[in-house]
Amino acid sequence: MQAKRQIAIIGAGFIAAAHTAALGRRKDMEIAAVVDPNRERAEELASRSGGRVFPDVAALITAMRPDAAHVLTPPPLHVATAEPLLKAGISVLLEKPMAETAEQCARLVAAARAGGAALAVNHNFIFHPAFLKAKALVEARRFGSCRRISARYAAPLRQMSAGQFGHWMFESPRNLLLEQAVHPLSQIDAMLGGIVDVEATPGPRRRPAEGIEVFPDWLLNLKGRDGLAQLDIALGATFPNWTLSLLCDDGVIDVDIYEGRVAAHGAHAAIPSIDYAQRNFDEGLAGAAAGLGGLVGFARELARLGPPSDGFNRSMAGSINAFHDDLARGEQPVSETGARLVAVCEHAARRIMFSAPRRTAAPAADETYDAAILGGTGFIGRHLVHALLDEGLRVAVLARNAANLPGLFHKKRVSVFQGSTSDRAALDQILRRSRAAVNLAHGGGGATRDAIAEAMVGAAKAAADAARSAGVERVIFISSSAALYLGDARETVTMATPVDPCPEQRGDYARAKILSEHAMVEFASFTANLRPAIVVGEGGTPFHSALGAFENETHCMGWNAGWNPLPFVLARDVAQAILACLKADLSLVAGKTFNIVGDVRWSARRYIAELAAATGRPLRFHPSNGIGLMAAEWAKHGVKTIAGRRNLQPPSMRDIKSRGMVAAIDVSEEKRILGWTPCADEAEFRRLALGPHAK
Repeated sequence: MQAKRQIAIIGAGFIAAAHTAALGRRKDMEIAAVVDPNRERAEELASRSGGRVFPDVAALITAMRPDAAHVLTPPPLHVATAEPLLKAGISVLLEKPMAETAEQCARLVAAARAGGAALAVNHNFIFHPAFLKAKALVEARRFGSCRRISARYAAPLRQMSAGQFGHWMFESPRNLLLEQAVHPLSQIDAMLGGIVDVEATPGPRRRPAEGIEVFPDWLLNLKGRDGLAQLDIALGATFPNWTLSLLCDDGVIDVDIYEGRVAAHGAHAAIPSIDYAQRNFDEGLAGAAAGLGGLVGFARELARLGPPSDGFNRSMAGSINAFHDDLARGEQPVSETGARLVAVCEHAARRIMFSAPRRTAAPAADETYDAAILGGTGFIGRHLVHALLDEGLRVAVLARNAANLPGLFHKKRVSVFQGSTSDRAALDQILRRSRAAVNLAHGGGGATRDAIAEAMVGAAKAAADAARSAGVERVIFISSSAALYLGDARETVTMATPVDPCPEQRGDYARAKILSEHAMVEFASFTANLRPAIVVGEGGTPFHSALGAFENETHCMGWNAGWNPLPFVLARDVAQAILACLKADLSLVAGKTFNIVGDVRWSARRYIAELAAATGRPLRFHPSNGIGLMAAEWAKHGVKTIAGRRNLQPPSMRDIKSRGMVAAIDVSEEKRILGWTPCADEAEFRRLALGPHAK
């Protein structure tokens, strides 16, 4: 029996799951190594996919020589990671983009040729089923040659809406194009035999935060070897739309990538009226067939009778299989496409006069702080930093990513430390210099229910333990109203109400918050817990999951009929409550838990209607009931069980009821102890909660 090919995964981040899933469906290879400096993350991936764990590429090459490596590190690390592998003769599949500059791409190509290794870039969307179908029509000359392409790429940008400007793509216009525009560019490149020239027109400069510049809109005029193309790019779009219209000699081929639809328009041998009618009939039948095929594929996926049916996973599998099929045939191609697309993005971005992101200054060695904020660059954290600075306090912020932060974090009385709550050395460094601490850090996620709880509970305990060891006076732990049971309309929740006594009947997030609060009891002598409810305001999303399920922004599928008052609170008021807790006498707050809810309590229906009026968008609230939601949950659970999935959490009516938040919450005691006065004026609430989203 022929030995299986040995594959190394370099980088155990988010995209690694798609790579390991595609590799796991092949019988001719196995994952032999996982490389990541974060050993915990590497071991978690290796436990699911197999392979030995290594801290870096040098250790991997010293210990073993895999047949190929998938390099999934961030783009700034592509050259440093892939170059030694290629020089060692190990073939590499790189996640896009190939590198940051054309010069770096040339280095990788030279390394591949020197080592006799293959080098490919994972431009997976040229393997999207809809694109492959359209390309096959063009290559078959069903409508003659393709002369022009008109493409639109309107995509959401989660990091921008969440204010996560530390992401690499926000460091320059070039990076944003490399991160996002290479998807449609790779398709145009493949359809036109390679892009040879580009003229770029950027849209208006946007400033989503002080000191942050973003260019999300572009119009690219492209010249290919076999024709011309125009690409309209709109990043941060609220309605995703990714289409290509291929103008051929004798017809048009329209491709919708998000919806997986291909419509071909050719002439019939009939008078125009009959010809047009026939085209409409043909398109209708093709659309119905595509829709039915998608539903069948989804059902097979749920029942585990087939691989994932969505376009993304199918495109990933196609790209990965193409790379390994080439290797299996003894071919060792070196990608020209990857370098060409980097050059296109680099050339387009030269039109921009762009201010390089400012770097926060390194904290002075002897500086001390009134408060350390763990996870302080997020939604609530930004409001809290403002509040603390307004009080004249010195603030230290612990952040996973300290790059490209808004101007707020460059102010004189703010110092930024890079690290996470899982890094004890980073915790010690910031806490030993701080009088008090606020733990806003989420703690991370996980692949399973228990892993999520372990990450969140572990992060809460680690921060509190480090604070105790550092002699911090007090710690404010930020929990969530999700830790309460809010499903009984007859109940009124107060400070005396404990967390839900039935955590195993709650969802993953709520359960983890409940267990985190239990863990904080050990540190009650110097900690206080705050439970913000539905936090709204500038810098956050207006589409809060407490309102219902948003499959898209336009439609909110409510957790109930949507008439009951909901516990909204402005992010500004949450920051003021935290500040009050920091200033209060420790004996008044230690060991206590405060529910943080404002005085304006619109229903879900009212909030969605107000948001629609403020933004001018056609937003709708769809009511539901517990029986219907429970039936849907049990149906999904049944399909998964039949498919052989084990250790599934059964649906819980208790959790569904609690999501509706029908219980009243009385915060009069919180107001008295903290001297806290949240917003009670509807006009002010409307201005601060919805105004930022109407821009």
